[in-house]
Amino acid sequence: MAKFRLSLFLLAQCLVLNGALAKGGAPQLEQATKAYDQALYGTTLKLIGKSSEKDYAASLLEARTHEAYDGYASDKYAHTADLAPNPSLAAMWRGYGLFLSRKYLPAQNQLLTAIRLNPNNALAHAFLGCSLCYADELERGLAEIKKAQTLDPTPNAYDQYMAIGYVGAGESKKAEVFYDKVIAKNPNSARYYIMRADFLDEAGKFPAALADYNRAIKLSPQSQYAYFRRAHLYSGKKMYAESIPDAIKGSELENVEEFGKKSRRLLALAYEKTGQPKKTIEVLKPYVAHCEFTRRLSGTDKLAIFSLIEACEKVHDYKTAKVYVDWVCRIEPKSTEALAKRARVSFELNDCPASLRDYSALLNTDPTSSQWFIERAKVYEKLGKTEQAKADLAKSKSLED
Repeated sequence: MAKFRLSLFLLAQCLVLNGALAKGGAPQLEQATKAYDQALYGTTLKLIGKSSEKDYAASLLEARTHEAYDGYASDKYAHTADLAPNPSLAAMWRGYGLFLSRKYLPAQNQLLTAIRLNPNNALAHAFLGCSLCYADELERGLAEIKKAQTLDPTPNAYDQYMAIGYVGAGESKKAEVFYDKVIAKNPNSARYYIMRADFLDEAGKFPAALADYNRAIKLSPQSQYAYFRRAHLYSGKKMYAESIPDAIKGSELENVEEFGKKSRRLLALAYEKTGQPKKTIEVLKPYVAHCEFTRRLSGTDKLAIFSLIEACEKVHDYKTAKVYVDWVCRIEPKSTEALAKRARVSFELNDCPASLRDYSALLNTDPTSSQWFIERAKVYEKLGKTEQAKADLAKSKSLED
């Protein structure tokens, strides 16, 4: 059975589980912990402030918050390890950070070190169990999780670790049983509903996932992540009109930039699919400006830029399309898709020499593309070069035959 992606919410237990938050702790940190439980990640980070740089409990909470939305959680856990009150906890958090990075063998080595330093470190046993399950050692993994529960039966988190273990092993039906137990014990936690909804979404159970996101939003109507995830769920089912309100909320609430970017991409896609190119442009222009400012361009960012170019073409704003396609060609000079778009846009702007250069460059790269011969023939025809146009059309026909 195929494995599911690593859960974004592995650490659902309270901070008190490993003594991170002592009784009578800072009220601000207690508020941040409550915000985290309601999946209010931006709120959590604002409440923590800079205290996480030197405070173990705050650093741990920040690491958990980052775990939900970016790839730097392992670094955050490494920092938490540096602040840990004893060597066993330090090794445990380093191991967990490695686990998040899918480095299962190094993670297990660190977690075994944590257990050697303190055989009664229940949480280290639980994390080791999860890591073993993801490394295709289900029996050993479940045994470690059960060992953790034997060592410390008081926390309420072991059902979750059992669920995680079964997720790691690709046993979705068994995982769902334990997620149900988690919800039964925590019926008022938005984050637990989101956690199960993410799992159900990944398992392809749309109605159940939607019900959980609905419940989470009812419990926590300011949770940016919950709206983003529900928009993502709708979008995956091509329910684009339904995804628009949630994508807007996901773009605006809490101001966690990663959720905002993903929500804006979903919103632009929804506008595109519902035939609203002007709104697509309205959403994507600031998105692309941010990409240009940060000089970072992921694969999904490139898709967004091409969507913007296509939206501009649909409203016949070829000048604006040319600005963006020129930028893509500068930073991705080997992109044939970008070059083809620039050739087409230049043609629409009556810049036939530029269009001809690009189509010729494309055909030098791939002389077997019948479509590019057809497109270049149109350019030759527009330039009045009838013989060259006929030659390209003949070449295109021979390739198709």
